[in-house]
Amino acid sequence: MPPSLTAAGRVATLTLDEPETRNAITGAEALNAIVSALESDPADIGVLLITGAGPAFSAGGNIKDMAARQGLFAGSPEEIMEGYRSSIQRLTRALLETDLATIAAVNGPAIGAGFDLALGCDLRLGSTSARFAHTFVDLGIIPGDGGAWLLPRVVGWQRAAELAFTARSVGAEEAREMGILLEVTEPPDLMTRAMELARLIASKPAHSIRLAKRLLRHARSMDLPGFLEFSAALQAVSHHTEAHHQAMAGLKRGQ
Repeated sequence: MPPSLTAAGRVATLTLDEPETRNAITGAEALNAIVSALESDPADIGVLLITGAGPAFSAGGNIKDMAARQGLFAGSPEEIMEGYRSSIQRLTRALLETDLATIAAVNGPAIGAGFDLALGCDLRLGSTSARFAHTFVDLGIIPGDGGAWLLPRVVGWQRAAELAFTARSVGAEEAREMGILLEVTEPPDLMTRAMELARLIASKPAHSIRLAKRLLRHARSMDLPGFLEFSAALQAVSHHTEAHHQAMAGLKRGQ
């Protein structure tokens, strides 16, 4: 079953909906199409909330397909490489390059590429049932989706090495202590809290959220002089927006 998508109040909720595979994301074509479509209308949607149906967030790659060497895992090394580049890596790029604010509501295990899907989001909330593991080495493979780039940027080099080399499972509270999760809730409260956060972000001026996201994204790769120039340019644009003018008028009325 393809992912389901609902939208309300500038928040789109994408639910991985294949409980029989524990929401495996092999291929990722449907997810890529959804992110691309949401990006095309920035005035309508400002926040993308991702969660899973059933007891799991995502088990990552489809193990049955992997064992049978079919789908993404079929063909020569060159064909498999191109398959990764055109599917799951496109999803990693889409999440990192989107100007939408992204939130993962991790309702259960997030394993392998499922863990990386959560890492690709700006914010991550989890229920007490959430669990994370970078299990690639147990399968004799590596994170072909870019997870080895994402993980150390969230938890630091040493902790990322430990998780990648041991493939051990991390529970929700430890994940919060590591910075993988922002907050931990009881399972019935997860989506309520995630939606509360999403609506708060979506209530802010749309251009400010999108430009703030661009600044945070480029801060990873730019030197300070270049980053300051970029910040000045975006700030100059912001000062000429109607949202800024209205905010200033509101402050004057409140004085």
